[in-house]
Amino acid sequence: MEATASNDDYEHVLAGVMYVVNNIPGPGVDVVDFESEYSTGCSCTAECHSCSCTRGSANYSDARIIDENSSVPIYECNGNCTCQSYCGNRLVQNGPLNCLVVREAAGKGLGLFTTGTIQKGRFICEYAGEVISLHEARRRIETNRRHNAMNYVLVVREHYGNRVAVTCIDPERFGNIGRYANHSCDPNSSLVPVRVEGIVPRLCLFASREIKNGEEVTFNYAGGLAADSVHCLSDTPCLCGSNSCFGYLPYDPV
Repeated sequence: MEATASNDDYEHVLAGVMYVVNNIPGPGVDVVDFESEYSTGCSCTAECHSCSCTRGSANYSDARIIDENSSVPIYECNGNCTCQSYCGNRLVQNGPLNCLVVREAAGKGLGLFTTGTIQKGRFICEYAGEVISLHEARRRIETNRRHNAMNYVLVVREHYGNRVAVTCIDPERFGNIGRYANHSCDPNSSLVPVRVEGIVPRLCLFASREIKNGEEVTFNYAGGLAADSVHCLSDTPCLCGSNSCFGYLPYDPV
């Protein structure tokens, strides 16, 4: 099984970027709301199988996500829970895989690669950064567009019936190793919102198929079924090289 790493094992290869382990509040975000907890925790004594955190069915099996396209929100056990540290519903919080490296990616700049095989369903890492308001996301995206600069802002929309939860994350200046994961129109990982200790989700990359040693880790910037985003194309050419490439990078018209 793939081993996890402490975020302390990773650092940025670019100057001017501060490494953050998890999301931090940015402009337009109320710190009180950012730090608010969503539950009081479960009262399980050993390992969770069917409780308030798992919502009646397991999220993971053998340290792998069961349904990466689930329309039901994923919650992990946290510090308020009485279950043990080995509980199967504690995965994302254990940290990223230890086989990730950043290097040049065939004309796309830097990319995220694996030095070992990653099994289908395994948690890879978070896409962490500054959580910002929708208004701030619009401002930054427009500024990046005007200056023809790289845009790292990710807008994720979760649909729960008639309710839509929007999370905007920008890892340009504050981020983790996930910021180096490039887009692909035929990706090998999926972006899944997972909540651990608060209302704001962690945006997590899970392998959607087996990823081979030396392969680049990619995901679709337009999101997946569990993190539904509007599929619009930008003016930025896509360099993923897949047979199903749409020609241009997707974006969310915030």
